[in-house]
Amino acid sequence: MDQPAILQPPPTGAASAEPSSLGVFPTTAPHRSGTSAWKSAVALLLAGGALTACGRLDEPVRYRGPFGRHEAAHLLRRAAARGNADEADRLASLGLERAVDLLLDEPELPDAAHPYDFENPYEYRNHWLDHWLKTRTPAAERLTLFWHGHFATEASKAGYKETYLQINKLRELSLSSFKDLLYMIAEDPAMLLYLDNRSSTKEHPNENWARELMELFTLGEGHYTEKDVQEIARAFTGWTIEWTEEHRYFRFEGRKHDTEPKHILGKTVHNTFNPLLEGYAVLDILLEKEQTYRFVAGKLLRFYLHPNPDEGLVRAGADVLKGGTVRDFLKWLFMHPAFYSDEVRNSLVKSPMEYAVGLLYAAGKREVPLDSDLSYWLYARLDQDPYNPPDVSGWPIASTDWLPDALLLQRLKFIERATKPPEGGTVPGPIDYSVFMDGAVNPLSLVAPEAQLL
Repeated sequence: MDQPAILQPPPTGAASAEPSSLGVFPTTAPHRSGTSAWKSAVALLLAGGALTACGRLDEPVRYRGPFGRHEAAHLLRRAAARGNADEADRLASLGLERAVDLLLDEPELPDAAHPYDFENPYEYRNHWLDHWLKTRTPAAERLTLFWHGHFATEASKAGYKETYLQINKLRELSLSSFKDLLYMIAEDPAMLLYLDNRSSTKEHPNENWARELMELFTLGEGHYTEKDVQEIARAFTGWTIEWTEEHRYFRFEGRKHDTEPKHILGKTVHNTFNPLLEGYAVLDILLEKEQTYRFVAGKLLRFYLHPNPDEGLVRAGADVLKGGTVRDFLKWLFMHPAFYSDEVRNSLVKSPMEYAVGLLYAAGKREVPLDSDLSYWLYARLDQDPYNPPDVSGWPIASTDWLPDALLLQRLKFIERATKPPEGGTVPGPIDYSVFMDGAVNPLSLVAPEAQLL
């Protein structure tokens, strides 16, 4: 049997990037309420309170317990939302640290030629699902989904090609430092379009980007003032985009920039020699704040660990994130005793995209035909459009909002669709539901509420 994609060695060669003469980062080349039965099944998500039993900082830094199929399957499910028993066994045979290192390998980027061939939103959505099913680095896809929700951008406003390129840059930088991610998103054309900063001038500074930069991307609510919003908006005047036939690029227009001093979070920002650098100075001020890393670490822990992570773990994770990279943070988390505790396992709800990818992969599917209706299922029936978060705050994290009665019924209907063999052929991969759901042995197991849990 062929080795599963997750354990294949990386291909030779590297994706190329298209240089840009403007900005720090170049433009990356395209390369609700449930039924009473359900409520009882997910009560563990709502009644457990804060995760304190495994959040004590006096525990060993590294998990020292057994690492067999049971633990490796949990790691696969949380890191990649995709896997099977053979892959879990291979990870277990490597030992914990080597298994984590393999999962956190450099992200594999999709084919650079694809975005120019797409003609409608369905193809963009299907392409991401297809890549998640095929890639040798599926953990990068779940992390990219997190960053797309954190730095939320709606393609219906910013454009699908521009959002595709943004998602690809988030994928490429997903494991790097938070500084790299923040610098990139600040000058990303899709973000400049989405939050209207492309039209922000000294006469009419637009506050959308400034507000969301602090409230949703760095500090969180309650850690800044309206005056800070106004001053940051002034610092980013003139940050706009340049249009060409094929691309939109970041561009700074100095004549539209407010050149007077700005006073932000107790510091003065003023650069008459190169006013472009005032925007980066604002980002650096935010990157110096402990609160930035606590805010981001808290969201990452809710996404990967538990709906209510202990504050001690949030502080410890923030220290790791501030002193290193996102990869360092995830390696710390995936090797922490808290990650393998009983109260953490099956404590999160799969988003529709994670549910669809995980179930298709478990059913042996390894590709999504471009004429597939999977994209329609995701946004129209399962209530998640991969390119259009519901608003600038992104999708809910660690929430049962994905599971009102109607959407739960659609998930149950999706089981038949996902597990049905292709017409006139067989599935290319092994059929195995044990990683998708603890204790699953066949498609009938998937009707249990636990199949919704991650």
